[in-house]
Amino acid sequence: MHNLWIPVVAIFIVAGLLFGGQAHSEAQRDAHIAASISEHLGSQTQADISHLKRVNKGYGVCGDYHLANVEHGHFYYNSATERLALGTDAPLYQDNCDRVSD
Repeated sequence: MHNLWIPVVAIFIVAGLLFGGQAHSEAQRDAHIAASISEHLGSQTQADISHLKRVNKGYGVCGDYHLANVEHGHFYYNSATERLALGTDAPLYQDNCDRVSD
């Protein structure tokens, strides 16, 4: 019976590593997007991002940003090319986020 526990524990450890690694990677991506928005707008404070939607097979992210209770808007970020588009008038945003349903 004790030999059964070894594979069960191993499966849980591997599953935890896979899902934990993915969550950590997404958190790093979100922090990088927020920092890129702040840098692009020339702000010293970090932007808050919300309503994130993955597009382009996971390579792009559409969402909203809010900066220091003053400026807010929509953004598109391509994680493969690290290109950022702010505002709904930006061609990258229109090409990738306009068709995304809420």
